[in-house]
Amino acid sequence: MSPGILLLTTTNLACNPRCLKEVRLLHSMGVKVTVVAFDLHNWTTEKERELNGELKGVNFHYLESGRRPFIPWLRASVEERIGRLAGPLFPSNAFLSALAVSKRSGPLLRWVRKERNSYDLVIAHNPGAFYAAAHLSHRMGIPFALDIEDYHPGEGNGRAERQCVGYLMRMLMERSAYCSFASPLIMRYSQNLLHTAGKGDFFVVNNSFPLAEFQLPRKEGPAGKKLQLVWFSQFIDYGRGLEKIFPALDRFAGEIELTLFGTARDTFFRNEMRDREYIRYAGSLSQKELHLELGRYDAGLALEDGTVDQNRNLCLTNKIWSYLQAGLYIVATNTDAQQLFLQEHPGHGISTSLSVDVFAERISGLIRDKETIRAGKPDRYEAAARVSWDHDAKVLQERWSKILS
Repeated sequence: MSPGILLLTTTNLACNPRCLKEVRLLHSMGVKVTVVAFDLHNWTTEKERELNGELKGVNFHYLESGRRPFIPWLRASVEERIGRLAGPLFPSNAFLSALAVSKRSGPLLRWVRKERNSYDLVIAHNPGAFYAAAHLSHRMGIPFALDIEDYHPGEGNGRAERQCVGYLMRMLMERSAYCSFASPLIMRYSQNLLHTAGKGDFFVVNNSFPLAEFQLPRKEGPAGKKLQLVWFSQFIDYGRGLEKIFPALDRFAGEIELTLFGTARDTFFRNEMRDREYIRYAGSLSQKELHLELGRYDAGLALEDGTVDQNRNLCLTNKIWSYLQAGLYIVATNTDAQQLFLQEHPGHGISTSLSVDVFAERISGLIRDKETIRAGKPDRYEAAARVSWDHDAKVLQERWSKILS
């Protein structure tokens, strides 16, 4: 009989690329996969249907996230409130901490309590799924694993939430079969929560992508004489760093072109994008289309403001990995994680603050060196091939094979 692995998330696969990559990998290995996620009733709904069609044979269960039916939603809301009031008072109570972390912890816990199918491993993505995975692990006598994408105690949530997620991670990390982390610094700071240093199987699984999604960069760009900059996100809006760098880029309006991929919010488009002629708004692309398109540009902007919260200082996003794998020169703001990233990948970019004068100085240097930057793109592309998802997938496969054997 094929081994069975259960994956739990408080979002869905369209919103959780790390969970999606694991599901695809397990499916390709012939593992019997079950996914419990939430119906979010938003822009991801159609994408989720497509993923269900692609992943034939995967058993999907979707829990309700909205206000209908009302009574289950009210119950989850009351549980969350109780958790945030009582959790900080009882730091050794994992159940209360779980309720405080997410309104979806309760519904997910009720699902696993009723589940009667057998599994060999349960993997939790998102803090709201951690306790449910540990509960099922204890009830069925199977191992559980945690994927920790962010440094959750350092995110910009309420004080009670930060405290409770720290308690929860401290209690469950050492009991897990393994913990995977999305950056070296997230792993380091998470390990610092533990009373016993060094206990447990902890390793990094990068937010990288399959090597096949990128190609050797094409020589031609949208406008060869100008420095070609690129930035992307699901939504183009305030709070992502762009509005802080526009005054610097305005100084070079005739020498640069900045292409923005994503869906622009109306207010941001009117106030920040519409009247800047050097901005090219390219709309949204699928992940694969975007990764092929990135090869046309000179430099990618990785704008993280480490002063917003501790997690932004420690995380490495999909964005910086996409730039690296496409062979682009990276302009990264000087968070601790991104500076360490550039040290580990010398020659792939520079770090900068979001200060207008400092950022302008960096862009001036890129304009001056743009031919050298373009000439180095093939070498950067080849060097980055060693750090793709294809490598990280092998790390996970080794852990799974060990657990399932």
